[in-house]
Amino acid sequence: MAHSIRLALTNTLADGGYCVRAHVGTHQHAVHLILDTGSSTLAVNHTCYRIESDNHADFTYYTQSINYGVGSWHGPVIKTKVSLGMFGHSVTLPDAYTAIADTGKFECFKHADGILGLAYRPLNHAHYLFEAAETQIPKKDVYQYIMSGANDNPAYKQTKAVTLPSYFTSLEEQGVVSDKFAFWLHRSSIYYDNGSCRTKALAHWQNHGLFVMGEPVMHRDLYREPMLSAKVLHDKFYNVNLLSVKVGETDVHSAPVLAEKEVTRWCSNAIVDTGATVIGLPVSLYNKVVESLEKYISDLSSILEPFSAFSSQEKGIPLTSLTLSNWPTIQFFLEDENGEDMVLALPPEAYWQIHAPEFNSASFKIFPLKHWPNQSILGLPLISQYYTIFDRSKGNVGDRRSDKKESHEIENDKKANGVITFAKKVTLASTIDTVKSAFSHHSNK
Repeated sequence: MAHSIRLALTNTLADGGYCVRAHVGTHQHAVHLILDTGSSTLAVNHTCYRIESDNHADFTYYTQSINYGVGSWHGPVIKTKVSLGMFGHSVTLPDAYTAIADTGKFECFKHADGILGLAYRPLNHAHYLFEAAETQIPKKDVYQYIMSGANDNPAYKQTKAVTLPSYFTSLEEQGVVSDKFAFWLHRSSIYYDNGSCRTKALAHWQNHGLFVMGEPVMHRDLYREPMLSAKVLHDKFYNVNLLSVKVGETDVHSAPVLAEKEVTRWCSNAIVDTGATVIGLPVSLYNKVVESLEKYISDLSSILEPFSAFSSQEKGIPLTSLTLSNWPTIQFFLEDENGEDMVLALPPEAYWQIHAPEFNSASFKIFPLKHWPNQSILGLPLISQYYTIFDRSKGNVGDRRSDKKESHEIENDKKANGVITFAKKVTLASTIDTVKSAFSHHSNK
């Protein structure tokens, strides 16, 4: 029977991105993996893994090369034992497809040890070395050749594009957990308390969160109603339909739609992405939002000048130059599961992160997506405001594969439906407020 567990997260290893502790191989070596709903691949940095000590490792003829926009990696794929959690509160996949990644000079995993993609199978791209397989080159030799970085053997250049089963999908298909997971988070940037030391930041409660697998609605202590469910439109990313953005009480801006030529690749005009530490908007929509903000903030252009373009290095301004009470709430209107409008609120304290990227600084978390299609990226600033449940169990799940064919021979064109539910997040502060309210109500009787 599938069960439900919650796992501790920290955002201090990936510059605001949230990592879960995993264990890999025979000796269950501990690694920290970025949880990313914007990709589907499980990869561990080659510096964190020693295949010679892993008796569970099964070599394959697969390789993967993934580009995240900010950083990329390449490496061979093995199958090995991968667990999440610890001390009996864990889930295990004995034969998980795992890429051993060489990130080159650019550490796209930041201070983390790898990444765990939670999106659908169509994003888990790989190459099958069919000529190497047909000529019966030993799989171990394939692994060693790819890890060496050599590029002079033509047998390794004959490949076929395939997709591989993702880690979370395999857990669900083997009955380990249900096809649902959730995030309970605090922030989208690391909170620095009187300094910029990561070790000290690791101890601060705002830099932690929870990842819930299996049956997120069972964890009633983490949320309360109302629960708003956005329709997932495709089985690639967690694609949703963004209708409009409202700034303050009056200004409503329609979200641009994808150009017809971009629909096949990008699917819809917005995605919900835990791998993004910002809200990314198409330039046209971003400019309209900024114009509305100017009605509230007279010196807006000078305040936002450091944030005019997205950078892999988080920037900030002096906290003393920011008065959050002057900034309006921004609302995002999405299509819900019934085709109606639903509204998600992004308060100033969410799109501004105080004490980031260092103590007594503030970081603005909304950016224009230049040279990008008309697709908004709804990242951690919005996700962290809610108990956010990714429910892939509703409708047809596109990750399914027929048992009658080999995985490298199959491509599936079914659409996967689902919902992303945003519930009111319960925190310690909100619990205290509820108790105070109850006592106040009782004393007034």
